[in-house]
Amino acid sequence: MAFRIHLVLHRLEEPYKEVFQLRVFGELSFSQIAAIFGKTESWARVTYHRAKLKIQERMDEKHE
Repeated sequence: MAFRIHLVLHRLEEPYKEVFQLRVFGELSFSQIAAIFGKTESWARVTYHRAKLKIQERMDEKHE
């Protein structure tokens, strides 16, 4: 399971991969992530949400 999650994260396209990693592993706030990318906090929130959806979809695909 952990290896499968690693593969899904590794194959996730940018900026979803970086935003997800900064939020989950780096424990950065959305405002900090937005500043890194030069974007708005809303952009960071939406990108993180979309990244979670993509990860979930790919995990479900591999699980079937």
